[in-house]
Amino acid sequence: MSILHRGAGPFPELARLAYKLGKLAEDLERISKGEHPSESDLQNSPILFEWSVYIAPVPHLVGIVHGHPYLPDGGICHTSELYTFDPVSGYARTLSRFYRLSVRPEIETVQ
Repeated sequence: MSILHRGAGPFPELARLAYKLGKLAEDLERISKGEHPSESDLQNSPILFEWSVYIAPVPHLVGIVHGHPYLPDGGICHTSELYTFDPVSGYARTLSRFYRLSVRPEIETVQ
């Protein structure tokens, strides 16, 4: 990602990007030590169902999303760039956030 600057600033978009990259770096550092995110770490993360990995234009996931802060439940989600994922443990970390990975939607029954 490149951001063009003109003039003296300030550049608030850089503060948002620095925050996002800082959180990503913290998460990657923990994962690099074998400290995978716990269930409580992931409890507010969106769930991605029937997901697939795509390589172009950058590695990312595509799937059906539930619980995303900006996308409707049941919609198709193209994640931001994929940095690490562990399908066995059921999570992915993209530039923006963690995702919980699932093969198929969990169906809740109303009684």
